[in-house]
Amino acid sequence: GLDFLLFNNLNGSIDFYNRKTTNIIQDVTVPKEFALDAYKDNVGSMRNTGIEISLDYRTKIGQVDLGISGNFSYNKNEILDLGDGDPDRYFDTTNGYQQRNKVGQIMNSYYVYKTDGFFNSQEEADAYTAKYGNPFSKKFKAGDLRYVDVNGDGDLTADDREYCGSPDPKYTFGLNIFTAWRNFDLALSFNGATGAKILFDAYEVYGSFSGDASHPSTIWRDAWTETNHNAKMPRIHYGTESPSSSRQAASDFWLQDTSYLRLKNLQLGY
Repeated sequence: GLDFLLFNNLNGSIDFYNRKTTNIIQDVTVPKEFALDAYKDNVGSMRNTGIEISLDYRTKIGQVDLGISGNFSYNKNEILDLGDGDPDRYFDTTNGYQQRNKVGQIMNSYYVYKTDGFFNSQEEADAYTAKYGNPFSKKFKAGDLRYVDVNGDGDLTADDREYCGSPDPKYTFGLNIFTAWRNFDLALSFNGATGAKILFDAYEVYGSFSGDASHPSTIWRDAWTETNHNAKMPRIHYGTESPSSSRQAASDFWLQDTSYLRLKNLQLGY
């Protein structure tokens, strides 16, 4: 790390880290011949690399005292090993939602289908099904999400899912501002984060059309229709009868950016 002082009123620190964590508690599978579930053991390793920066500035302009401080951090993690040294090993998390841990990926990554807009006609949906197939239990219809054949093998299968971020932010930051003049003082505190995603269960966030207690959100007013091809949402469907449903297929369409900047505290004093 580096600590510094400049011009007698600006001080700060910069710290870089590269930390390897070993003996992580993971699920360890046993040979199928034993007919036993996986057991917990201290196996696997992960590397975290990142940087942390903090700055503090103090000055006085006439009768006004001014202080500004801030901090910023960046973190990247990578799974190095999940036991037995197998570079292709992975396991699906038991306490997450469509998340998978795999060597070379970020811890608790979302593993979902990639989407590319909507089918704008039934002919388009039928042609897609004839070319790529349909791994879901519901037929593709006009207004449904169109999924991407990621591996390019000509078939839409579970192997076309991809890793699409995690709920852990890459960047976090904070800012504090203080100023005083005579008997008045003002303090503001901000914090925020970016680079994190959350996979929503659309039923819980946007509601559904499945009875009097479903309470669909107003966002469904901009659902796909024959006259609204530039919609924000796929066609309205009842229950889970559409392959667009988040409970039929978890996809990046339901993956939301959770970046935020929040005014945590504001204080005015006299």
